[in-house]
Amino acid sequence: MMNRKLQYAILISDLLWIAGAFLLAEFLCNGAGIFRPGSATRPVHIPAVAVAFLVWIVLYFTKRLEGFCRGWHLPSIFAQVTVGACFLLGALMVLAVCLKYDYSPAELLCLGGMLPLGFIAIRCSAWCLVTWRRNRRSKRRVVIIGAGRMAREIAHKIDSHPEMSMEVAGILSPSGADPAMPPATATPGSVSLRSMNILRLLQERNVRELIIVEPMPPGPETEKLIVNCRSAGLRIHRVPQHYDLYFAKAELKEIDDVPLLSFEEHKLPLAGVKLKRCMDLAGALLLLGLSSPLLTLASLVVYVRRGTAFRRELRCGRNGAPFWMYRLNIDRDKKCLQGHLRILAQFSLTELPQLWNVLKGEMSLVGPRPESRDRVRHYSAWERQRLMVIPGLTGLAQVRGLREEHSSAEKARFDLQYIGQWSLFLDLSLLLQTAWALLMRFVKEDSFVKAPAVQSKPTREFALRRMMHADSTQSGAD
Repeated sequence: MMNRKLQYAILISDLLWIAGAFLLAEFLCNGAGIFRPGSATRPVHIPAVAVAFLVWIVLYFTKRLEGFCRGWHLPSIFAQVTVGACFLLGALMVLAVCLKYDYSPAELLCLGGMLPLGFIAIRCSAWCLVTWRRNRRSKRRVVIIGAGRMAREIAHKIDSHPEMSMEVAGILSPSGADPAMPPATATPGSVSLRSMNILRLLQERNVRELIIVEPMPPGPETEKLIVNCRSAGLRIHRVPQHYDLYFAKAELKEIDDVPLLSFEEHKLPLAGVKLKRCMDLAGALLLLGLSSPLLTLASLVVYVRRGTAFRRELRCGRNGAPFWMYRLNIDRDKKCLQGHLRILAQFSLTELPQLWNVLKGEMSLVGPRPESRDRVRHYSAWERQRLMVIPGLTGLAQVRGLREEHSSAEKARFDLQYIGQWSLFLDLSLLLQTAWALLMRFVKEDSFVKAPAVQSKPTREFALRRMMHADSTQSGAD
């Protein structure tokens, strides 16, 4: 549902910035000779600019670099455009070797520094523009019919996408929609109504779209509601029941006008697995080399304070295979820590020994965090799918603020999203987001214990004042 005009406007702005960055890098590194008559045309090679355009267009559409596809999240945007700029510079270096261009290291460094900054500025400007337009123009008012976590999550996702110009006017919670939940109790500002009155309520509130989160109560009332809303000109969207069991991309097919929604199990390609392993080995060796002085000093501090420097915990790896995960012998409950131990826990330096697990092949740099056997034993069929890949030091759930104290179900949604969309590009961007999160801890000490994003919305005002309850069990005389 990404706004196509906005998507192409951001792309065109990116391409203009790439061309401008080439000119600016040459001007800063070699002076203004490029603008003098008769000067050599070496500084800005047309083939290099063309290749940069082509590489960025491919990355833009395949990696969804417009910045709005998963909701506005500045660390993700920073990481994605930075990794994209690195890919672009890599392509330019290969081209320079093939065509014998003599770009100086200063030019490449200047270009590599300017490109991500410009890309981020473009996306921040786009966000400011769409937010301003959303606040000034009429929004597409939508009502969600459903109950439980899924309805609240849909409301949060709509709120995190200002480019869609949508506003949740309310949530209708039909009685009996979720058999596992107790009957809904009235809250301040709630409305109890029968399904024949729902359409009237939607029209009074100028609602033009309806999102139906299955399962709905059994019986003809739901279908009657859909038919009446479509006849009144409302657009209907449906979230299929148990959609979260399928983390592969769905494909819509037809057999004589009968729709078929197809799902296939997603597996990492063999070449991708080998490439990921090579990156793990290289990254783990590099990080061990850089952090070995710090790790040695930290282990000595822990040994003096606790008597034992390291400890191991039994965790479940790929396909549930148990392995011993290493970490510094520190209780990471920061309320109980003081001094050096508190700093080590706050900046996750306690996890550095897990680089040894990465070298052994038991863990990866990026992947779902491994959990204990007690937790794995209680996994649902959906949560068990996160065991399809090797666990990691960091992952998508961790950069979004989820830690060990959060439930497996909360983390599984992000972990399965990671598995379904895996690429080397994604791994590199998640490593950058992890570095961002660690840097932010210098600014805000408690930033790493924030609540998951899906629970930050709806707010209390939304939940109490805009929640409506619909009773679909009306009599035939209604």
